[in-house]
Amino acid sequence: MLNSEVRCENICKKSMNTRQQNRGLELITHPPPGSKLAAAKEFGIDLTLLLENLALTPTERLEKAFAAAAFHHELRQAGQRPRVK
Repeated sequence: MLNSEVRCENICKKSMNTRQQNRGLELITHPPPGSKLAAAKEFGIDLTLLLENLALTPTERLEKAFAAAAFHHELRQAGQRPRVK
């Protein structure tokens, strides 16, 4: 089993039913030829992240987005502060 498959199985157990877990895992490990998923996988995109986000509830996705925005804001502020030598 691929590392991504093991990771996905652990992630997807959170809120997806068994059929959804299996279908999602199948799609990212063997995307249909010519599909956008196949193009993304070929390009090198980690498709397990897609399943990870789909396994979250809408509230959890918002919390994750707010946390990322807060982190981005802190980084911008840190970059704008004068450096002390």
